[in-house]
Amino acid sequence: GMQMSRRGFAGGLAMVLAGCGTGTAPSRRPVQAAYRTVPNPGFDTYVAGLRRKAAAQGISAATLDAAFRGVGFLPVVIERDRNQSEFKRALVDYLALVAPEEKIAPGRRAYAGQRRVLAEIDSRYGVPPEILAAIWGVESYFGTRRGDFPVLSATATLAYEGRRRAFFEAQVLA
Repeated sequence: GMQMSRRGFAGGLAMVLAGCGTGTAPSRRPVQAAYRTVPNPGFDTYVAGLRRKAAAQGISAATLDAAFRGVGFLPVVIERDRNQSEFKRALVDYLALVAPEEKIAPGRRAYAGQRRVLAEIDSRYGVPPEILAAIWGVESYFGTRRGDFPVLSATATLAYEGRRRAFFEAQVLA
Protein backbone atom coordinates (compact mmCIF):
# COMPACT_ATOMS: atom_id res chain seq x y z
CA GLY A 1 0.00 0.00 0.00
CA MET A 2 0.87 3.61 -0.30
CA GLN A 3 2.39 5.29 2.73
CA MET A 4 1.00 8.70 3.52
CA SER A 5 2.79 11.56 5.23
CA ARG A 6 1.25 13.35 8.17
CA ARG A 7 0.65 16.35 5.91
CA GLY A 8 -1.04 14.18 3.29
CA PHE A 9 -3.10 12.46 5.93
CA ALA A 10 -4.10 15.74 7.55
CA GLY A 11 -5.12 17.20 4.19
CA GLY A 12 -7.16 14.11 3.34
CA LEU A 13 -8.70 14.11 6.78
CA ALA A 14 -9.62 17.76 6.44
CA MET A 15 -11.50 16.83 3.26
CA VAL A 16 -13.32 14.01 5.05
CA LEU A 17 -14.23 16.21 7.99
CA ALA A 18 -15.38 18.88 5.54
CA GLY A 19 -17.79 16.39 4.01
CA CYS A 20 -15.83 15.73 0.83
CA GLY A 21 -15.23 12.09 1.66
CA THR A 22 -18.60 11.11 3.03
CA GLY A 23 -19.77 9.12 0.03
CA THR A 24 -22.48 11.62 -0.80
CA ALA A 25 -22.99 12.53 -4.42
CA PRO A 26 -21.09 15.61 -5.58
CA SER A 27 -23.17 18.66 -6.36
CA ARG A 28 -24.00 19.25 -10.00
CA ARG A 29 -23.47 23.00 -9.98
CA PRO A 30 -22.47 24.54 -13.30
CA VAL A 31 -18.70 24.72 -13.71
CA GLN A 32 -17.45 28.30 -13.63
CA ALA A 33 -15.75 29.41 -16.84
CA ALA A 34 -12.39 29.75 -15.04
CA TYR A 35 -12.62 26.09 -14.06
CA ARG A 36 -13.24 24.70 -17.54
CA THR A 37 -10.54 22.42 -18.83
CA VAL A 38 -8.45 23.35 -21.84
CA PRO A 39 -6.93 21.00 -24.44
CA ASN A 40 -3.40 19.89 -23.58
CA PRO A 41 -2.03 16.76 -25.34
CA GLY A 42 0.91 16.52 -22.91
CA PHE A 43 -1.51 16.46 -19.98
CA ASP A 44 -3.62 13.79 -21.68
CA THR A 45 -0.53 11.60 -22.13
CA TYR A 46 0.45 12.19 -18.49
CA VAL A 47 -3.04 11.24 -17.25
CA ALA A 48 -2.94 8.03 -19.32
CA GLY A 49 0.25 7.17 -17.42
CA LEU A 50 -1.46 7.93 -14.09
CA ARG A 51 -4.31 5.61 -15.05
CA ARG A 52 -1.77 2.85 -15.78
CA LYS A 53 -0.16 3.41 -12.35
CA ALA A 54 -3.57 3.27 -10.69
CA ALA A 55 -4.50 0.08 -12.56
CA ALA A 56 -1.17 -1.46 -11.51
CA GLN A 57 -2.17 -0.73 -7.90
CA GLY A 58 -5.35 -2.75 -8.40
CA ILE A 59 -7.88 0.00 -9.08
CA SER A 60 -10.56 -1.40 -11.38
CA ALA A 61 -11.17 -0.18 -14.92
CA ALA A 62 -14.74 0.76 -13.95
CA THR A 63 -13.50 2.93 -11.08
CA LEU A 64 -10.87 4.54 -13.30
CA ASP A 65 -13.41 5.22 -16.05
CA ALA A 66 -15.77 6.86 -13.57
CA ALA A 67 -13.03 8.85 -11.82
CA PHE A 68 -11.29 10.10 -14.95
CA ARG A 69 -14.42 10.89 -16.99
CA GLY A 70 -14.13 14.53 -18.02
CA VAL A 71 -10.72 15.08 -16.43
CA GLY A 72 -8.78 17.81 -18.18
CA PHE A 73 -6.05 20.39 -17.79
CA LEU A 74 -6.96 23.40 -15.58
CA PRO A 75 -4.31 26.12 -15.88
CA VAL A 76 -6.12 28.31 -13.32
CA VAL A 77 -5.20 25.90 -10.50
CA ILE A 78 -1.49 26.32 -11.24
CA GLU A 79 -1.87 30.09 -11.07
CA ARG A 80 -3.82 29.88 -7.81
CA ASP A 81 -1.38 27.36 -6.32
CA ARG A 82 1.50 29.74 -6.99
CA ASN A 83 -0.36 32.72 -5.52
CA GLN A 84 -1.82 31.35 -2.30
CA SER A 85 -2.54 34.14 0.16
CA GLU A 86 -0.67 32.44 3.01
CA PHE A 87 2.55 32.98 1.05
CA LYS A 88 1.78 36.56 0.00
CA ARG A 89 0.60 38.23 3.22
CA ALA A 90 2.04 39.11 6.59
CA LEU A 91 1.03 36.56 9.26
CA VAL A 92 -1.22 38.99 11.12
CA ASP A 93 -3.08 39.87 7.88
CA TYR A 94 -3.40 36.21 6.92
CA LEU A 95 -4.77 35.24 10.35
CA ALA A 96 -7.30 38.08 10.21
CA LEU A 97 -8.44 36.76 6.83
CA VAL A 98 -8.68 33.04 7.68
CA ALA A 99 -9.60 33.23 11.38
CA PRO A 100 -11.93 36.20 11.81
CA GLU A 101 -13.80 36.61 15.09
CA GLU A 102 -17.06 35.35 13.52
CA LYS A 103 -15.44 31.93 12.90
CA ILE A 104 -14.57 31.37 16.56
CA ALA A 105 -17.99 30.31 17.92
CA PRO A 106 -18.86 28.02 14.96
CA GLY A 107 -15.34 26.61 15.19
CA ARG A 108 -15.71 25.77 18.86
CA ARG A 109 -19.05 24.05 18.16
CA ALA A 110 -17.59 22.06 15.26
CA TYR A 111 -14.58 21.07 17.35
CA ALA A 112 -16.81 19.96 20.25
CA GLY A 113 -19.00 17.96 17.87
CA GLN A 114 -16.01 16.04 16.51
CA ARG A 115 -13.93 15.84 19.70
CA ARG A 116 -14.08 12.01 19.88
CA VAL A 117 -13.04 11.52 16.25
CA LEU A 118 -10.28 14.12 16.57
CA ALA A 119 -8.97 12.38 19.71
CA GLU A 120 -8.95 9.01 17.91
CA ILE A 121 -6.98 10.53 15.03
CA ASP A 122 -4.53 12.08 17.47
CA SER A 123 -4.09 8.74 19.22
CA ARG A 124 -3.53 6.85 15.98
CA TYR A 125 -1.49 9.34 13.95
CA GLY A 126 -0.17 11.89 16.45
CA VAL A 127 -1.85 14.87 14.79
CA PRO A 128 -3.22 17.15 17.52
CA PRO A 129 -6.97 17.83 17.40
CA GLU A 130 -6.39 21.59 17.48
CA ILE A 131 -4.27 21.39 14.32
CA LEU A 132 -6.86 19.29 12.49
CA ALA A 133 -9.66 21.63 13.54
CA ALA A 134 -7.63 24.65 12.40
CA ILE A 135 -7.05 23.10 8.97
CA TRP A 136 -10.71 22.12 8.77
CA GLY A 137 -11.74 25.71 9.57
CA VAL A 138 -9.33 27.36 7.14
CA GLU A 139 -9.96 25.00 4.24
CA SER A 140 -13.74 24.62 4.43
CA TYR A 141 -15.14 26.78 7.22
CA PHE A 142 -15.87 23.55 9.12
CA GLY A 143 -17.51 21.82 6.18
CA THR A 144 -19.80 24.66 5.15
CA ARG A 145 -17.76 25.64 2.08
CA ARG A 146 -16.83 22.76 -0.15
CA GLY A 147 -15.38 24.63 -3.11
CA ASP A 148 -16.25 24.32 -6.75
CA PHE A 149 -13.09 23.13 -8.48
CA PRO A 150 -13.35 19.76 -10.24
CA VAL A 151 -11.06 17.98 -7.75
CA LEU A 152 -9.51 15.29 -9.92
CA SER A 153 -8.80 17.69 -12.81
CA ALA A 154 -7.23 20.17 -10.38
CA THR A 155 -5.13 17.55 -8.60
CA ALA A 156 -3.98 15.91 -11.85
CA THR A 157 -3.11 19.35 -13.26
CA LEU A 158 -0.94 20.10 -10.22
CA ALA A 159 0.76 16.70 -10.56
CA TYR A 160 1.36 17.31 -14.27
CA GLU A 161 2.79 20.78 -13.59
CA GLY A 162 5.51 18.98 -11.65
CA ARG A 163 6.54 21.35 -8.90
CA ARG A 164 5.16 18.92 -6.29
CA ARG A 165 4.54 15.97 -8.59
CA ALA A 166 5.09 13.14 -6.09
CA PHE A 167 2.67 14.67 -3.58
CA PHE A 168 -0.11 15.34 -6.09
CA GLU A 169 0.33 12.00 -7.87
CA ALA A 170 -0.11 10.28 -4.52
CA GLN A 171 -3.27 12.32 -3.94
CA VAL A 172 -4.69 11.36 -7.36
CA LEU A 173 -3.98 7.69 -6.72
CA ALA A 174 -5.41 7.85 -3.20
